[in-house]
Amino acid sequence: MKYNKQIKQVRNIGLQNNFHKINQLGLNKAYASDTATHIDGDTLYIVGTRNMRDWYDDFTKLPFGLTKYAQRYKQADEVLKQNPQVKKMVGHSLSTSVSDELRKQHPEKQLELKALYASPFIDFGSKTYENRWRHRGDLISMFDKGAQVVGGSFNPLTAHGFDNYD
Repeated sequence: MKYNKQIKQVRNIGLQNNFHKINQLGLNKAYASDTATHIDGDTLYIVGTRNMRDWYDDFTKLPFGLTKYAQRYKQADEVLKQNPQVKKMVGHSLSTSVSDELRKQHPEKQLELKALYASPFIDFGSKTYENRWRHRGDLISMFDKGAQVVGGSFNPLTAHGFDNYD
């Protein structure tokens, strides 16, 4: 499925940087899509866990490095093949692992991980990555020490979101 709709630029709403707001809009469109993806220009937005199959994949594939066998990976890979203009990816939760796997499986495309929100990565390193963000209090991404920590919440459901990164 090809995508031609563009996300409108967010202007005059008092934001210093539209980066996270644009990513939030793209992810919202992806969550509303049947394909669990949305394309805006050269950027592919991929959603995280949203059904029982995804939960199954979260526990039976991701921890064992089998992301390329997950349903979300297969969906995103098909969209990527049909849209050769894609150069960047934005993901939330499950799809951060999917985005990373797509980058590894398609080195010829030189895909960029533009933004990854609330990643289930286990990273105890001291390096902070410019493209990974998490909220304080998010139980899913709590082992991603390479993510930039922004804000926080005592409610783990809201802490795992991809919004409020302004």
